[in-house]
Amino acid sequence: MEDFYVTIPYGLVVLAGGVAGYLKRGSAASLAAGVGFGAALLLAGALSAWAFAHGGGGAGAVFGTVLQIVCAVVLTVVMGVRYVKTRKIMPAGIIAAISAIVLIFYVYKVSTGGNKVYIPVSAE
Repeated sequence: MEDFYVTIPYGLVVLAGGVAGYLKRGSAASLAAGVGFGAALLLAGALSAWAFAHGGGGAGAVFGTVLQIVCAVVLTVVMGVRYVKTRKIMPAGIIAAISAIVLIFYVYKVSTGGNKVYIPVSAE
């Protein structure tokens, strides 16, 4: 499975969580973090998908990989610490758990060589 199949939904979940935090509690910090990290993850997923569709590799693919790993690490650590301090499963525990699972997937993808090269099937 290619990484953008995980990164794009993950980015949408983070983005939606930030918007939901703002709408429910009026938290501008939730909105800023959710939109910032969600947009960064969506960008990383788009770069990864673009690189995959165009034969893989390149600076865009490397930047997308680094960006998605950095976002997953930061969200895992920040929300994990917040969960430990507050013991509130929502949102800190959920986002920390999802981010940790996604981070494990990213480490697996990098350790196995990343996305495979896309070879289009010729239309005959």
